[in-house]
Amino acid sequence: MRVAILGAGGVAFGMAAFLHEAGHEPVLWSPTGKGTAGLLNEDLVSTGAVETRFRAAVALSAREALVEADVAIVALPANGHKAVIDAALPHIRSGQTVIVSAQLSMGALYLAKGLEARNVDATVVAFATTVLMGRKTGPASVAVGGVRERLEAAVIPASAAQDGLATCRSLFGDRFRLAANLLAIALSNLNPPIHMASALCNLTRIEKGEYWANYDGITPAVARLIEALDRERLAVAAHFGVSVRTVEEHYRLTFGFPEGQGVAEMAAAVHERRKGPPGPTSLDTRFVTEDVPFGIVAVLALAEGAGPNLPLHRAGVDLLGALYGRDFRAENDLLPLVDIQDPLVLARG
Repeated sequence: MRVAILGAGGVAFGMAAFLHEAGHEPVLWSPTGKGTAGLLNEDLVSTGAVETRFRAAVALSAREALVEADVAIVALPANGHKAVIDAALPHIRSGQTVIVSAQLSMGALYLAKGLEARNVDATVVAFATTVLMGRKTGPASVAVGGVRERLEAAVIPASAAQDGLATCRSLFGDRFRLAANLLAIALSNLNPPIHMASALCNLTRIEKGEYWANYDGITPAVARLIEALDRERLAVAAHFGVSVRTVEEHYRLTFGFPEGQGVAEMAAAVHERRKGPPGPTSLDTRFVTEDVPFGIVAVLALAEGAGPNLPLHRAGVDLLGALYGRDFRAENDLLPLVDIQDPLVLARG
């Protein structure tokens, strides 16, 4: 299949490498053009969990990326989702499948409503997390830290659930489980609480640009904060009657650990195994600028009103807002445009 990858970061490059090795035809589009500039005259080189070297196709516009694509993947941080979806909407046609990887702040709902307004009968798939972990190591290179064994996906419309899941498996293999609905996906992304806890507890290292290993920074104390944040997230899921994995299950399925280990123990084992990746070395890190306004704030919005109290989620947003001098609640450009009570959020596949 020809796959338009809308984004040009580490995950986008890693996906392109994975899809190429699987026999598909990826084409990368960078909204600014900067992310793919290194690919115009050089091969894309992938190391780590996906080892390959190939000349990647590059599109110079959203239209060029989508015109012959069977599938499109929105593959960039959530603070860029709205702009990329807006650029792509005029060029998505009926019969295509569009994957949001990964969904935060109901980005898939925003996309589905935009398609509905244009009378386009396309399938929308929302991933709970990314298929793989990728970090750009140069303008034309990526290190793939791992490919996840299992991840959840929801499909709009629900009637297309099996076909949407089959498309995902054709691209990435048999690693997908159908989630009940978009709400389950919204509460299944573990990056925001893990990253917020890591950022809060390692902030001076981040601000001073010191080297620190990401998983080594998840000490037993940081792990306790992650587990406490997870209990709040699980309470929201229980309130709405949806089943989501625990943070311990997330680590086991991501890294292949047996049952019975806690977050601190698994993080230490990952560090011992990989000696990396490095943690953020600038305050301009997606651990905060993406995961707080688009992840943590979205969970707070779901719990607002009748939902359970989330003191640690709320405190994290307030503390990082004070540390950064920013209002992270106001930086989410998706939530004001979607109705989290929309029937599509609860529609079951």
